[in-house]
Amino acid sequence: MCVADLTSDKRKFEEFEQDGYIILRDFWQSSELGELQGQLDELGKLVVGDGFTSKARNSYELTLESQSLLYDRLRYLPALALMSGSAAIRQMCRSLGLVHPSLMGCCNMRLDKPHDTKHLFDWHQDTVYLLGSVNAVTVWVPLQDVNLQCGTIQVIPGSHRRGLLPFKRISEKPIEPYIPFLQRDISLASTVTDTPVTINAKRGDLVVFKQMLLHRSTPNLGDQIRWSAQLRITDLADLEYRRQRFPTGDRTNIFYVDYPGHDSATRRAQELGEVSE
Repeated sequence: MCVADLTSDKRKFEEFEQDGYIILRDFWQSSELGELQGQLDELGKLVVGDGFTSKARNSYELTLESQSLLYDRLRYLPALALMSGSAAIRQMCRSLGLVHPSLMGCCNMRLDKPHDTKHLFDWHQDTVYLLGSVNAVTVWVPLQDVNLQCGTIQVIPGSHRRGLLPFKRISEKPIEPYIPFLQRDISLASTVTDTPVTINAKRGDLVVFKQMLLHRSTPNLGDQIRWSAQLRITDLADLEYRRQRFPTGDRTNIFYVDYPGHDSATRRAQELGEVSE
């Protein structure tokens, strides 16, 4: 693997702070991706059938039931855990300003089928759902080349510096301290009109962006499934994060956690006031 250290490259670090994202080319240079894809194929053969391969969609049938079962187990692949906790990832995070990087309980993998728009994520900030420190990052690992043809992500450079943007509830889920809120529960309060940047990356590249950064997924217009891994990393050295007892989105929700531009007690009172009317 390529152990990325950006402390010696002041320009790249400043660009990351300014834009909120960075693409580290050829980050994985040895067997990490191969091991992850090999374990993915082993799991797929077990769950879907002997014809499964992550490189050829037309060699097997993926039913809704087998797709759901496969997706639910992807996050538990041992190779994903090893990748998440690797020395390369920790050093890279420190280079980007995370003093004490720590995994959040939401590292995962995605499978995006061709022409499936049902599971696309519109513009959002990960912080709203995942919480974490204000400087927490998402590490996006494509298992193949990504672009507008096979699907990728788009970002709004610099949007992380606006703080937490206004959002609205779109479900009737009750506001309680130990109930997670997902993307089917909360969305942005207004339409994004900024000009996006499309991420073009190759297998082996690493895409890192701040969880406060506005981003969205784009449809897969190709004929193969797009596979990717997402690592979520927070900073335990952040004093405000520690003051709030290290909240993460699997244990609480945005209505009980403060961020720049967002006072949770005020917002909670507003929501409860609307409910009582």
